[in-house]
Amino acid sequence: AINKKTMEFYNVVPADLDGIVNQLRYTKGVECAIFLYESDFQQYKVSMRSGGEIDVSKIAQYFSGGGHVRAAGCSINGTVYDVINNLSLQIEKQMEMKNND
Repeated sequence: AINKKTMEFYNVVPADLDGIVNQLRYTKGVECAIFLYESDFQQYKVSMRSGGEIDVSKIAQYFSGGGHVRAAGCSINGTVYDVINNLSLQIEKQMEMKNND
């Protein structure tokens, strides 16, 4: 996660962050990658990528976002810890569903 203060300090715009989540997904052993940045005070833009086992579009839809099985995004309000915890919970639910199939 990157906060707004850090982005402003380094003069980073959202377009500069494109592709980071893809690189995280390519890391060996990573099934689901999440990258988020603070777009406004306690508002985070979330990008997710999946190897296919986790349907990130369902997670994004849960938070009023959208996308596809392997690539999706949304915006979530709250502290960075709340956002990560809420996303992790939804990913965990998907993993449990896959394991119970």
